[in-house]
Amino acid sequence: MQSQLEGLKNQIKPHFLFNSLNALAGLIPKDGKRAIRYVNKLSAVFRYLLEIDDTPLISLEEELAFLHAYAYLQKERFGDNLVVDIDIDPSYYHKMIVPLSLQILFENVIKHNILSDEKPLRVNIFINDQGKITVENNLQLKDLPPSSTKIGLENIKKRYAFIVENAVDVQDTSSSFSVSLPLVQNPEVILSV
Repeated sequence: MQSQLEGLKNQIKPHFLFNSLNALAGLIPKDGKRAIRYVNKLSAVFRYLLEIDDTPLISLEEELAFLHAYAYLQKERFGDNLVVDIDIDPSYYHKMIVPLSLQILFENVIKHNILSDEKPLRVNIFINDQGKITVENNLQLKDLPPSSTKIGLENIKKRYAFIVENAVDVQDTSSSFSVSLPLVQNPEVILSV
């Protein structure tokens, strides 16, 4: 499981850093204050990546703080072509989640879908009726999808299967795609097994 987490962290860093620096380079001459905010969010993202180290579970509150920073960076990159709605009741913040799982799902949404003025990509993150955190997007697949190893989603499924019996749910319809992840209530019991 540790090697899987390291693999996910390493998968994020190179291209994410490249894209982020390109976006920052575009911001600096246009708007210095936005560039400073961008650097602060980028710093928060990389601090989180360093801090989670070998942590098998993290609080939803911490994961959401990371996701807000990550989503901010993506919004700066794509502007109004990306619409993000994160609506989580704070009463769920104490529950635990596999680190980086929301970010990987969010990144996959951007990777596989069209983002344009005519077709803004909408990403909704919420707690569903089963008490799982759900990442849902309108489906507007690219004509030539990027080469995909499907490692991210499979890795998330394997990591969750190791920790909880409650499976990861994937729903793929003609108009939307969603992945729902279980939230862990009592990690001490699970992690001691």
